[in-house]
Amino acid sequence: MEILAEHEGKVYGAITIGDPDDFVSPFRSALFPCLIWDYDGSFTDAKHSAIAKALLEAGCRYAVCGGKNCEAWHLAFDMEFVEVHLNDPDEVLDSVHVMTTQHDGESPDDVALFFVLCTNFDDYEFRRYLVLHVGSGPAKALVDAAVRKYALNKDAV
Repeated sequence: MEILAEHEGKVYGAITIGDPDDFVSPFRSALFPCLIWDYDGSFTDAKHSAIAKALLEAGCRYAVCGGKNCEAWHLAFDMEFVEVHLNDPDEVLDSVHVMTTQHDGESPDDVALFFVLCTNFDDYEFRRYLVLHVGSGPAKALVDAAVRKYALNKDAV
């Protein structure tokens, strides 16, 4: 994992994958939001689901979906959550609640601003943040720089 920023006890890291089998959670025993930025939109529904499942099992509690095919990523998280927790009682659902947003057509800067400043909710005050680059493209540097900018801006956070 590449550390993008560390500020006031918060760690912002990034990893890049080309296939669901490439994903290994960088955080142990920590709940976290994840900004998924898809560069080419070529993953199948099965691959979206595999990544969503792996992230949820790793402790992802907020999926911010940007780049290509945002709607498929958003839907994969929602479907994986429902599949695992369909028959759980309300108190279990409350303890594992997951938020998802899609940011179709939004700039890396706008999505990074949302990711850094708007992903804490309910009792969740995250200390670890993950940027998951799916594939690679020229916007990778822009996504990382924008997350770094908002994470280190004392006036913004």
